Formats: sequence, structure tokens, C-alpha cells
Amino acid sequence: MSAGPSPPPGPEPAVPGPEPAVPGPEPPPPPGPEQAPPTDRHAPAAATVLVGALLVLVGIGWLLDAAGIGVPWRAILPASLIAVGLACVAGAFRGRQHALMVVGVVLTVVLSLAVTVDWDLDMPVTGGVGDRTEQPRVPGDLTDYELAVGNLEVDLRQLQVPPGTTAVDARVGVGELVVHVPSGVSVDVSARSGLGEVQVLGQQESGFGSRIDTTVDAGRERTLRLDVRVGLGQVQVDR
Repeated sequence: MSAGPSPPPGPEPAVPGPEPAVPGPEPPPPPGPEQAPPTDRHAPAAATVLVGALLVLVGIGWLLDAAGIGVPWRAILPASLIAVGLACVAGAFRGRQHALMVVGVVLTVVLSLAVTVDWDLDMPVTGGVGDRTEQPRVPGDLTDYELAVGNLEVDLRQLQVPPGTTAVDARVGVGELVVHVPSGVSVDVSARSGLGEVQVLGQQESGFGSRIDTTVDAGRERTLRLDVRVGLGQVQVDR
């Protein structure tokens, strides 16, 4: 018996290919530049701390002066300027200190003006603020007249001046000082203004460190010796 036709060949089995690669972990990113640690935004500026400390220092000095304790006020400005300079040097290693430099320049200007006009002005920081009039009638009523800010009038025209020399001192920090002297007595006047105008019995000076020293002899045995000063403002002495 003859063999029948052979069946057609079927499809060839697929040959397995390479397995797909499994993705591995990604490599870490290259290191970037180091970041500075965050700064404390609430930290106070050096200038703020220094100005606050200076205000505290002045306040303590003012309190001691009001309590009758002697305070070397002429040392306050130089000490403050030294403190600002040291703070600027210390802060230069951390960056520019513009605010401290401004404070230092202001203190330098104020200190220069103080030295230029006269350290001996002794501007009062006590005595009150406002307008005041004093009218002593007997030598026992006399005292050292002081006013921090305002207008001070010392009327001596009714004063019973005894034989000899009677001293009268008056100070105003900022404002106007007017002194009326009686007729018939000799007058020895020393009048000064740190910045302003001085008028004494017809004489006048103005500008920085204005000063008039004069004596008017009335031919009597009674003399008024006036020492009148204003830090910023006007001094006037008249009859």
C-alpha cells in the first residue's frame, strides 16, 4: 500500500530572545555647592543693640544726675564713639556695618561740635521743660537757675542787692535765657551760647561759641556777678 501525502510542515518553534533588562536604582545626583546654614531672621541688628545700650547708658547717667550724683557728661560722647568703633571692627569680619558707620559719623560730628563750642557750657539735663519766670526779691531767694528746654526769665530788677558782690548763675539747655538787671548797681557779666546769639547790655555776638564778657561799673559798692549760659539758643541781659 502506498503511503499518502505527508502533512505540510508546521511553523517552527520561536527561539527565545534575550530577556529585557530590569531597571536598576538611579545613580545619585552629583553633589552641589554647600549651602550656608539658615540665618536667624529674628536676630537683632548690631546697630540696634548698640544704640539701645547707649540710650540705657544716657538714661542711667540722667537718673544719677537727677539724684544729685555727679556724672562726667563730657566722657559720655567719647566713650560712645569708642564703643561704636570697636563694634565696627568686630563686625567687619562678618560683613559691612553700614548702620554702625552712620552712628559713628553722627557721634563724631556731635563730639566735634561740642569741643568746638566749649566743653564748659555744662548744658543742664534737669530743671524741667517749658517757660519759667523767676523774680527773687532778697538774696535768700537766689538759687542756681536751670532749665533743660524752654524759655527762662530771671527778673532781678526788684532784688535788694546787698553791699559787696552777689553771684547769680543761670543755665538753659535749649531755648532762651533772659536776665533783667536792676539799675544803680555794677554788673559783671559772663554770657555764653554754644550755638546761637548773645546780647548783653547793647553788645551782640552770634554763631558757634558766642561769648561776651563785660563789666559795667555804676560807681557803687554793690555788684551783680552774672554767669549765664545756653547750649543752643539765645542769651539776653538787659536793664
